[in-house]
Amino acid sequence: MKRRNFAAIALVLCVCAVAWSEEPITRVNWGAMVGFAPDLAIPGWSDALTIDATNVDAFRMWIAEPTYLLVRNWNLKIVTRPYEAYAPTDGYIDATNKYRGQAKALDTGGKTDVVGLGGYTAGLPFPDPKTGEEVAWNFLHGHHGDDGRHEFGVYWVSAKRGVERNEVWRWFFISNTKHRTDIDPKPVLAEFADRNIAAISMTETLFPPDLKGQLALYIAYDNPTEREGWVYVPSQRRTVRFTSDGHGEAWNNTDLLYEDVRGYSGRPEWMNWKILRRATILAPMGAGVEFGPDAAKKTYDFETPPHWNPRLKWQPRPVYVVEATPRLARYPYSRQVFYIDAEAFYIHMKEAYDAKGQLWKVLINASNVSNDPATKPPLVATSFVVDLQAEHATVFPWFRNEANVGIDPNKLSLTEMRKKSR
Repeated sequence: MKRRNFAAIALVLCVCAVAWSEEPITRVNWGAMVGFAPDLAIPGWSDALTIDATNVDAFRMWIAEPTYLLVRNWNLKIVTRPYEAYAPTDGYIDATNKYRGQAKALDTGGKTDVVGLGGYTAGLPFPDPKTGEEVAWNFLHGHHGDDGRHEFGVYWVSAKRGVERNEVWRWFFISNTKHRTDIDPKPVLAEFADRNIAAISMTETLFPPDLKGQLALYIAYDNPTEREGWVYVPSQRRTVRFTSDGHGEAWNNTDLLYEDVRGYSGRPEWMNWKILRRATILAPMGAGVEFGPDAAKKTYDFETPPHWNPRLKWQPRPVYVVEATPRLARYPYSRQVFYIDAEAFYIHMKEAYDAKGQLWKVLINASNVSNDPATKPPLVATSFVVDLQAEHATVFPWFRNEANVGIDPNKLSLTEMRKKSR
């Protein structure tokens, strides 16, 4: 009789566990179902509080190492705002529910040219991730929208000399061709997916005049293959094909590597990943940045040394602190530490260490709230990377930001680029 009771109890527990695991993920419970909640019990906290070098140590537990260094040593000021729960678009939530439990992280044996994800179609691959690899895959396939068009500035900034020069770029892109959730056709855009293209984009230089009209077409593949593309150089009036035959190349002679874009734009298979801890930190999400022609001067304090500090609003965010060490030979970073949001799976910031294990660069990404959360992701607000050893930074103010706009795939092609160059 007792044995039957134990069996009945076990059956009930099993049924309850299944029922819980199959509970639909919604806009309301998104954060609790895919990650974890932030700790909002921060002593001394108040909204619109300014944290600077005089009081930063009182909030040390809630400030990530990159931010702490910039506040303590480089005059960064943090203005706080209330925590705001995040949820992606309805389409991304639907895809997460539809394909839930199908994605599997694969054992690649440490190889960098073997695909490390199987069974993935669309949505968040791993709600409530348990390993560093799963967090990395969530970041790669996190919700950034299926396409977009941006205009942004690039400013080279010296701590001693201030702004050295600047450029303005236009950027059109399709970020999802095989795992789409928001724009039809879903989940696959066949004309690119059939060629195993995961993302494709075109950039155009708008300023300065001597670079105006320079075009570049970039292609990223849905496997651990190097990106490739083509560049049209106006001064030479010709198109040049390129491939990234090595890792760790600087983007446009800035402090940013190609793989620093968005915090990390390389493949998960190229790194060993480890969750160091779960934490609550202050991060510039819902940063309140203004777009438009005056965005650069409004966003950055170019007048006050070190000339690269942004004006952002920061809120408490739940993050996975994840360490990545390279599997690749001759990689410029010996170690990277990422602060990856547990609700949005965005990289808020990272630390990058040189070959000797010394802290080399810090990078911070800021985002604004979405202007239509049900159909569009949060907006990129700004990014900046600081080379602490060189005392130099590159900052990226955003002038225009539109996501899920329905980019015509035919406009992102070598043929189209050659037409625009005429």
